[in-house]
Amino acid sequence: MATPLNGSLIKAFEILDLFSEQQPQTTAAEVAQALDMSASTAHRFLVTLEQVGAVVQVRRGTYSLGHHIERLGRIAERTNPLATVVQPVITEISSRLNESVMAGQLTREGVVCIATAIAPRPISVNIQVGRLLDLHLSAQGKLWLAHMEPEARDARIKDLIRVGKMTDAYGQTLYREIDLAWRDGFACNRGESEPDIGAVAVPVFDGAGVMRMTLSAFGMASRFTADHEAEIAARLREAAQEVSNAIPG
Repeated sequence: MATPLNGSLIKAFEILDLFSEQQPQTTAAEVAQALDMSASTAHRFLVTLEQVGAVVQVRRGTYSLGHHIERLGRIAERTNPLATVVQPVITEISSRLNESVMAGQLTREGVVCIATAIAPRPISVNIQVGRLLDLHLSAQGKLWLAHMEPEARDARIKDLIRVGKMTDAYGQTLYREIDLAWRDGFACNRGESEPDIGAVAVPVFDGAGVMRMTLSAFGMASRFTADHEAEIAARLREAAQEVSNAIPG
């Protein structure tokens, strides 16, 4: 028999997932609307999270992430074993491709950057560790969607439509992109996230065939021709295999 899960703990983390660089603060009313709960229940969760240092009240009724979450985030960045494994690999491949490279892992809200290497160019594109990428707008996100079970993928896409992050019409386009990512073994972003940025991503599997992370190279969209994308995909596959061989366990 499976161990029953703690629903309140899950709900608390769903509240924490509402925070982002784009939305660094929230209120009980916003939590209630986003998670379909009463305002009083949302307030009780926020007060409890404040008590343990997970959030802090910056002004009456408005909360941001607290010191406890910040401390855990710093620990995670320093001790994440997968980030340690992948960093030297993406640094080397970034130098060979002359494009910035990052590694990402799936979260409830999107793909989080766990490691990055910046292209050795006078002017290059950067992303910070901890930054979230949208599933529907990023090359890495399309790959994660492509490798999900159909029910889980459909639920994610329906939720994105429900909250207004994309339209039904874009959903149909996204499904075609997902099919291509599954067929080709890599996915592309041609300005969907940022108009002038292109990217190519490949999956990384462990020895058991479980997808553990994604690698992507990204830079100015004008450089990302079909030939350049094909070269990047081939190089990233080599890097993905190197990371796969080094993943503990």
